[in-house]
Amino acid sequence: MGFWNNVEQERVFQGISRKDLAYKANISYASIGLGLERNSMPGADTALRVSKVLRVPLEDLLKEDQCRIRQETPLQAQKPQANSDSRQILQTAVSALRKMPYEIRSPIIEMILKIGKEETRIV
Repeated sequence: MGFWNNVEQERVFQGISRKDLAYKANISYASIGLGLERNSMPGADTALRVSKVLRVPLEDLLKEDQCRIRQETPLQAQKPQANSDSRQILQTAVSALRKMPYEIRSPIIEMILKIGKEETRIV
């Protein structure tokens, strides 16, 4: 697992498009795809900008063993045992989150994840 694979997993987890990531990190859209395809390492300045946009420590993106990078989407991390009504509510909430701009959506997702971690400590 290389830098761009870790970036790709984190980007998907956060719901950021490649286009948005490229724009916010001031890199070309194509460089993300080429980095993935070639399993290459970006320059230090590019890696740092990508890290800042994703708000992930650079060392986590550089690791080969995928220590922090998540495999599932935020709301799949803890699948509730719920009836169909609460599943419908959850689906509506996820749909609404996906429509929000990144700047608004990201703090909400972070808050949900933090609450989820605190609840698992209580149980």
